[in-house]
Amino acid sequence: MQPEKQTILIAEDDNLLRASTAEFLHNNGYHTLEAESGTTAIALLTETCPDLIITDLQMPDVNGLKVLQAAGEQCPNSPVILFSGVGTMEDVVTALRLGAWDYLPKPLSSFDVLLLSVEKGLEHKALQLRIRQHTQHLEQAVRERTAALETELEAKKIAEHHMKQARWEWERTVDAMPEYIALVDTHHKMIRVNRPMAAAMGISPEEAVGRECFFCVHGLEEPPDYCPHRQLLQDGQFHTTEVYEKRLGGWFNISVAPYRDPDSGDLLGSVHIARDITRQREADMEKEKLQIQLLHAQKLESVGRLAAGIAHEVNTPTQYVGTNVDFLEESCRDIFELMTIYQEMIEAAETGNIPEELTSRAKEALEEADWEFLQEEVPTAIAQSKEGINRVTTIVRAMKEFAHPGNREKELVNLNSIIETTITVARNEWKYVADVATELDEKLPMVPCLSNDIGQVILNILVNAAHAIEEQLGENMAGQKGAITIGTDFDEDWVEMRISDTGSGIPKAIRKQIYDPFFTTKEVGKGTGQGLAISHDVIVNKHGGTIAMDSEPGKGTSFTIRLPRN
Repeated sequence: MQPEKQTILIAEDDNLLRASTAEFLHNNGYHTLEAESGTTAIALLTETCPDLIITDLQMPDVNGLKVLQAAGEQCPNSPVILFSGVGTMEDVVTALRLGAWDYLPKPLSSFDVLLLSVEKGLEHKALQLRIRQHTQHLEQAVRERTAALETELEAKKIAEHHMKQARWEWERTVDAMPEYIALVDTHHKMIRVNRPMAAAMGISPEEAVGRECFFCVHGLEEPPDYCPHRQLLQDGQFHTTEVYEKRLGGWFNISVAPYRDPDSGDLLGSVHIARDITRQREADMEKEKLQIQLLHAQKLESVGRLAAGIAHEVNTPTQYVGTNVDFLEESCRDIFELMTIYQEMIEAAETGNIPEELTSRAKEALEEADWEFLQEEVPTAIAQSKEGINRVTTIVRAMKEFAHPGNREKELVNLNSIIETTITVARNEWKYVADVATELDEKLPMVPCLSNDIGQVILNILVNAAHAIEEQLGENMAGQKGAITIGTDFDEDWVEMRISDTGSGIPKAIRKQIYDPFFTTKEVGKGTGQGLAISHDVIVNKHGGTIAMDSEPGKGTSFTIRLPRN
């Protein structure tokens, strides 16, 4: 008998996308219901309760959030996946708070992403249902056992029967679990295994008894170095490890707990529980890819936010370069005219006769050109133009370095150079509210890091410092400015960077939340709550460093970042 197909409701006003999604899920073994609007979807929810709901966020009558709320009331155990091409980060947070299982952006990069989300959602639902059923079964078994013992304790035969019944139920429960479970003695020989583990080894539970676990599972002649059971035999403690086992077909989390004699307490062996985490590892890899995409997206957001400021920074030197070029062009016309007359005078002098009229013209041209003024101003104009061009070159070079995607492998870089580049590209963010001072150690050694990611961290903290100073100064700044100081130092093991500001500071009540994703105290449109979360991930997880914060409300904040030299 074929298992009943699971039903998925698809609410999408785009007919083509709805039809293609339904066809894809149908081809993957699911029964689908289609709704062209939120109203239709809610009506279907009242008629039937699908196993999973997929809904667009934006629909013409009733949006996806309303469908999500209706699903929570009508089908509280059915996961809901939202996808949208126009949703904001606030929509994502709202959807997750309302109980959405997942949120996918449109257009989908691949239907496999949707399939993975659907499978994980249904697995989660099935697991919850299995846990409830198992709990109800155990509670019922306990109630029945208690009632039986109360009435049949006097009969030894009946008591023994119940003990055998309890053992049978335990074995049946363990055999029904998807995890691989075994009892292993102190000689690495299996005392008992459940049916899933025996099937994975290609033998029956009876055949597994008495055989060495490392041979049956790994095909080895002795326990591997990472064997948690061998570690347990040495210290008698709980151990866990993650391994990839080709024979079992994937990644497994293996936990071992001591198994002791109930009377003497002597160690008899261990209880093995192996959980298949292949999907979880694949999901973690996908999550890592998404984190990289998120970092790149924030980098592009930063470049976009800085673009207007960069244009302004380039425009100012460009303007006075243009003005000086206009002046030099006009001056060259006067000089060319003067040189033409002097050339005529040279030719006349060669004949030995310089007409008085030519001399007069030369005097007039010299006076009209204002030669003394040109002698003084032309070199100044050239110097200013060179300075302006150098300024534009510096800004463009800094922006190019900052926007470069960089390597995904660590390389030795000059941290001082990254700091100076970031200060340059972010100038328009801080120049109106703060003066930036650097205290960079010229002897700072090269440090292995992802230069692009470290630049993003410095930018995030620098922009936050500027915003904090702006908040501290208020609306009536009246020419006042705060101060941002960036310094570097090092010791034998670490390279240290400090970024301090004289801003409004961080209240004690929220300091534990500043690294949480999506947490922000800024007004809507000025912050996504991702900057410090990404910074913490880059420093701590990607570089094995530390990031510490010290703040005093009303006086300022200081971040200290330490990166390992090796």
